[in-house]
Amino acid sequence: MSLKLELIISIALAVLATFAIASAVLYVHGHDKVETEVEAAIAVGARIATNAVDDVEEFTNPRRRLELMVADFDGDRHLRASVWDSLGNLQMTSQVAEPDEPPPNWFYDLLAGKPRAVTVKLPPAFDGHGTLVLETNARNEVAEVWADTVNMLSIVLLMCGIIVASVSLIVGRALRPLGRLAEALQRIGSRREPERLDERGPLEFIHVYRGFNQMVERLSHAEAVNRKLNEQLLNVQEEERADVARDLHDEIGPFLFAVDVDAASIKRLAEEGRTDDIPERVKSVREAVGHMQAHVKGILARLRPALLLDLGLAHALDNLLGFWRGRHPEVQLDLAIADEGYDKQVDATIYRVAQEALSNAIRHGAPKRVTIRVAPEGEGVRVSITDDGRGLSSEPETLAASSRSSGFGILGMKERVAQHNGTLEVKNRSDGPGVVVSAWLPLPEAEPDDDLETAPQENVLEGSQ
Repeated sequence: MSLKLELIISIALAVLATFAIASAVLYVHGHDKVETEVEAAIAVGARIATNAVDDVEEFTNPRRRLELMVADFDGDRHLRASVWDSLGNLQMTSQVAEPDEPPPNWFYDLLAGKPRAVTVKLPPAFDGHGTLVLETNARNEVAEVWADTVNMLSIVLLMCGIIVASVSLIVGRALRPLGRLAEALQRIGSRREPERLDERGPLEFIHVYRGFNQMVERLSHAEAVNRKLNEQLLNVQEEERADVARDLHDEIGPFLFAVDVDAASIKRLAEEGRTDDIPERVKSVREAVGHMQAHVKGILARLRPALLLDLGLAHALDNLLGFWRGRHPEVQLDLAIADEGYDKQVDATIYRVAQEALSNAIRHGAPKRVTIRVAPEGEGVRVSITDDGRGLSSEPETLAASSRSSGFGILGMKERVAQHNGTLEVKNRSDGPGVVVSAWLPLPEAEPDDDLETAPQENVLEGSQ
């Protein structure tokens, strides 16, 4: 059931309740009115009849006097006068005036009740001529109440109809903006670009539209960020593949060639019987294989840091620095870490942030020194990567598009840190040239362990080359 229909039905029920209450009030008022009029009519009639026969000296024919008195009640709206003999036979009676619009019988029975009768005490001169009885007839009074009730209920019913129609129209107009909002929400799911709503109409709906438009703007921004991140994901995949291919070509390829040459030499020396020279060639092959194993381990560390994180965050970061020291021996790389590791997910995020910031610094900043610091701070952990390179050439708001951003870039780091409800700040150093990448990550609540208590130990690893 729609909200509009529910409101209309509720209002209609309220109107019906009002109509029923009004009917009850009119019934009580009409019943009291009929009772009052009947009581007054019979009291006045009895007094008139008594006064009419009070002076017996003024008439000589009691029978005729009774006939005239009964005739005086003809056309009365509330009383009927009757004369009864001693045997209970009706001798004469008056005619009650008929109402112009008689009420329904059920309404008359509801209000009139039982007729009331009173016997008028006559002087002794009327003995033997019958007994005068005044009987109430409430039909005319009930007819008046019926007319008043019909008029009043008609007015109430008309007003209720007008109220229901007005409320239906007002509610329909008031709920029309909800239809616009529902259509806009449906368009968000079906269209590529969400559509803004005009902020017009009632003040309450203007606030709703304003919130909807803000949601659309945030959604559009989030979609733009996601598209940018997807593009960077594709770029980092291509870059990673290129790096792996370059490493395989530049590092592994020459050693494979050397192993192939040494293997061919061993075969030739064996055929020539120069077995004394074979151990030297075997030693060369083993050295080449050792170099290839080291390079393959470095490639695996870049592709699967989780393998290194199993040995601790400090070990993984030290291995990361070792990878870059081997390629850029002119850069001094330092690591200061206050613990071996934290939460598994937090360690992975710290490693990725350090990996990206270190890669950007060395490739784009031409630094002489880069320092990575990881230490507890408050209820979390702070990781900062500081270099003394060229610094940023763009404002922080545009860092995602900066030339120093590569791979996941700053946007990727922000996404990773935001997943842990942390904060990331990238800015130029205030104490000299270079950049500071600082991230704070909250630590999850540790489960208590009564059997094992460990205290954090300061473990500072520094290396330079």
